Amino acid sequence: MKNVRSFLRFHTLRMLERIFRPDTLYQLLFPLASLRAALKKCPATSPLPAVIGPGPVIPVTRQSRRSYYLNNTLGAFPNRLASPEWRDRCSFSGLEALQEVRRRRQPAVIVVGHFGAVYLLRLWLQAAGIPAATLVTGTATQRDYLNRLKDGAALFPEIPCVFYPNQLRAVKKFLADGNVLIIAMDKPTGRQVEIAVDGTTHFQMATGAARLAARHGARLFPCNIIDEGRWRFRVVLGRPVPEEFLAGTPDLSAVASHVLGEMLPVFRAHPEQCTPMIFDSFRPVDQTTGSRKI
Repeated sequence: MKNVRSFLRFHTLRMLERIFRPDTLYQLLFPLASLRAALKKCPATSPLPAVIGPGPVIPVTRQSRRSYYLNNTLGAFPNRLASPEWRDRCSFSGLEALQEVRRRRQPAVIVVGHFGAVYLLRLWLQAAGIPAATLVTGTATQRDYLNRLKDGAALFPEIPCVFYPNQLRAVKKFLADGNVLIIAMDKPTGRQVEIAVDGTTHFQMATGAARLAARHGARLFPCNIIDEGRWRFRVVLGRPVPEEFLAGTPDLSAVASHVLGEMLPVFRAHPEQCTPMIFDSFRPVDQTTGSRKI
């Protein structure tokens, strides 16, 4: 029964997208997303790290949940996002550097945090002509039916939409072909590196993206995607990590400092789009011991 509902939802959204222009479709789906958000219990608020900005907490509001539900519907028609009526709804900053890497047939790894509409980044990169996939946790057997339907509508059907940790041989070939892989930096699992932000805060980053980029000679780009509302987005690609940080034995502390330096201004400008996973990457330092508070 769940698969039947997923099938009907997927194909209904695809049909509606063909009938209505984006702004009209947004208005049509707005009440349904609002109702769904109203019925969903919001979790506890998360503390705002002082290094990001002033303010006691950033709550997960019904408004932010409604935006997530509305944004997530775009996954039903990723092949349509490159069309003129959709393509100008996402702007890019720093895309030229990534395109130059692509022209040189060099692979690229994009490191992201759980910020803004990060779940749409792969779709908008593909809409801009960048063959991108995402490395996620879990296994292929855990990918549900609805996501498999969405994968089948991707703009680059010849490449996988996602890779899993047990598919590193396939990841190697994917990168060797000059493609782009997206990896999260704020996952609490796997190897981590920790740096001091200032005298009061430490930042912890998962090192998987850096180690993979170093191993396969890929350029490493920090990136955020900002939700500007009403199905308009802005992708901010930061300056790539200097290649010397990844040469030989990677200098993971230097990589983390560079990535944070590129991302922190975006976090500070839009703290409401940060998630608890990002907040948990920052920890206050115990002034008596100099270590992080747990």
